[in-house]
Amino acid sequence: MSQKASNNITTGHLFNVEILIEDASNGLALEKLLQVLNTDRIKDYNIKSGIELGKLIDLNVNNRRAELPKTSGQKAPQAASPSASAGTTPDIASAEKVIEQLESFKTNNTLIRLTVIKAKGIKLSLPCRILNYDNSGQTVTVYHVDEKKVYLFKLNEIEDFSVTS
Repeated sequence: MSQKASNNITTGHLFNVEILIEDASNGLALEKLLQVLNTDRIKDYNIKSGIELGKLIDLNVNNRRAELPKTSGQKAPQAASPSASAGTTPDIASAEKVIEQLESFKTNNTLIRLTVIKAKGIKLSLPCRILNYDNSGQTVTVYHVDEKKVYLFKLNEIEDFSVTS
């Protein structure tokens, strides 16, 4: 009987593959790939490259940065005040901590519950995995595990996140 028991034991096997999916855009192809990967037979996966979302956001952010020198001269006296600079230091430290946590969730493929405030105060709560964080555009790309869709949120839209068990 011990031989039969040892034959029923299954072990995981890791494969490193490249997959080509044709579609109208990278986002649509990524969505198809995630639908294929989110089956009961595939226990875990890590997408290491190929995600090309957020290019329009990067373009808009770069355009805004090119316009900033025009307005920065008007705001410089306010930013130079001691009370304003004292208020921003904790914000920068806390933002860096949030970014480190998001990167950790991405690296570990951690399932989290993200609470997002969209336009007009619409509040969303979604179970997701972090796919990418773009520091230049301050955007987070997430995969909604229930809807099997990819979403892109600005960092300032994220109200809260918690690790789900």
